[in-house]
Amino acid sequence: MSGIADALGRALGAVARAADRRLDALGLAPPPLDLPPEVRDDLRAFFAGTVDPTAVTIRRGHVPGVPHTRAFALPGLIFLGADPGVVGIGGLAGSVRPRATPTLVHELVHIWQGRFLGPRYVVRALGEQIRLGRRAYDWRAALDRRAALGITPAGAPGGDAPTARRAALPVEAHAQLVSDAYAARYGPPRQPAPSGRDEHLRAVEDVLTGLRAGDACTLRGRTV
Repeated sequence: MSGIADALGRALGAVARAADRRLDALGLAPPPLDLPPEVRDDLRAFFAGTVDPTAVTIRRGHVPGVPHTRAFALPGLIFLGADPGVVGIGGLAGSVRPRATPTLVHELVHIWQGRFLGPRYVVRALGEQIRLGRRAYDWRAALDRRAALGITPAGAPGGDAPTARRAALPVEAHAQLVSDAYAARYGPPRQPAPSGRDEHLRAVEDVLTGLRAGDACTLRGRTV
């Protein structure tokens, strides 16, 4: 099944990129987002070089003629929908520093998933959105469900105590966890922590460690 999902995700990405090139040639594609150098550097540091944002076509807006204004990512291509992608964050002495939005980070995590999990992430993300709607993004609930089942860090039932640590997350919950962590650490000063629960914060650290190492161990559906 993973091979079929990879093939389908790869095909969807190829078709989307071809359509984007055609729309761009006709002058109908949304404008590309030119990331400021500070934002590129921040993103490279946050992902520890596992994602190169300059290797991805990022467009401000949505696909022409498609009544879908939400952001989405296919292999090599991101449409930001209504999200600006970059915002200015006030600093000392009235300075303004550009930062990537959490939405852009979320979509870049999908690009990361495509690299380290495979193009199947596209099929999995679509399936999760269809089945769960907005609940697909609730990584805290996903961790709690795994903990309630007694999933151990090794990924097998049993163990001395239920734990959410190193539980494998669905692709949308995984991307949302990372974007929430980015917002909490790099966003405005009043941005709250991703969670007040220790087990959730440990899971956040595990996911970020795996992200920066190019290790999909905390992502459901990985190849073993």
